[in-house]
Amino acid sequence: MLGSSENFRSAQQIHRELRQHRSLPIGLTTVYRILRSLVDDEIAETQRAEEGEVLYRLRTTSEHRHYLVCRRCGRAVGFTAPAFEEHTSQLGRRSEYTDVTHYFDLYGVCPRCRDTPSDTESAIALN
Repeated sequence: MLGSSENFRSAQQIHRELRQHRSLPIGLTTVYRILRSLVDDEIAETQRAEEGEVLYRLRTTSEHRHYLVCRRCGRAVGFTAPAFEEHTSQLGRRSEYTDVTHYFDLYGVCPRCRDTPSDTESAIALN
């Protein structure tokens, strides 16, 4: 199911797709457990939505990456940020912190979604 899309998706979206399109009688808790195992085994990766929800997709590279994620469809463009990584490491060393981690997330609306009105925009146009 993760392999069928380059988009990050929520556990709820994956659960719904499994039940509707694959007719699998699987519980949401089981989906979360499987996703967690895939992440732990570095088969899948996570990204946080702006609201904080964890999103998942198959890992496409072993290097540490950041993403520009579409707010509407979850499509993501990966990039590396060497200067940001170096600054994070330097700050940790200067502050004598160890095991420093970070989240660096960017969000926007992809060209595909930009050219398609959102549900809110469609509702406003109808009124």
